[in-house]
Amino acid sequence: MDVLWLKVAAQVASFRRPLDHNYQRTLLLPPPTTLLGLAGAALGLSDRELWDKNSAVRELYLSVLALQKPGMARDMWTVMKIKNNRITDRSPYFRELLFFVRYVLIYGGPRKLLEDLRAAFADPVYPLSLGREDELMTIEEIGLAEAVPGMARFRGTIIPGDFRQLHFRLSLCPAVRFQPPVVEILPLGFVLDEKGLRQPVASVPLTFLSLDLEIELPGREPVFTFEALEGRSFTWVNLPSSPNQTSLSLSI
Repeated sequence: MDVLWLKVAAQVASFRRPLDHNYQRTLLLPPPTTLLGLAGAALGLSDRELWDKNSAVRELYLSVLALQKPGMARDMWTVMKIKNNRITDRSPYFRELLFFVRYVLIYGGPRKLLEDLRAAFADPVYPLSLGREDELMTIEEIGLAEAVPGMARFRGTIIPGDFRQLHFRLSLCPAVRFQPPVVEILPLGFVLDEKGLRQPVASVPLTFLSLDLEIELPGREPVFTFEALEGRSFTWVNLPSSPNQTSLSLSI
């Protein structure tokens, strides 16, 4: 299978968890809609063009791997509410931020679409950001590769499904401290209403794994790798989890 891969970096990034408000936690990796948004920004698509049901970009397969463990901090913001040209209320909130992130973004799809997307990322129409508009990213490397079957061992990535309902094995030293997996129900896309407001669609459970936690998922298919990943594996985040993966097995 042909894939387009990008090694990217950013000084600051944030991916707000959808139900957070006054304290906005961040996911460790960009979710599917962020990956699609990056592709749309590179190609110069408007929101309505990107999320149109006939958009070719929405047919892309998506995955992401973390390359290093980021720093983390929180920042306090103040939202000011204005009425009749006067500030009527101030509402503070905290937002978690990731510092010095590096990822491999992976896209799968028809060869022609991947070639067009590669050219677009090399000369994007709009700025590329990981999170908010001012959280710009840089592209360190970009390439096309042929993905081959990989081992069903994952770390620092996103896997479809809720890990608590999956049959997995975890092998690590009990003295090691690790960040537990995070499960969120996230949309795989949006639709725009008549006013241009986004409405989430196709929401599914996704499990976010940190770099210091590796799990095995026996029977997981499909699983891929390619040379630039140096032995690491990935699975597409916008594919359903295997129906036979319903039990939990844990060994340390």
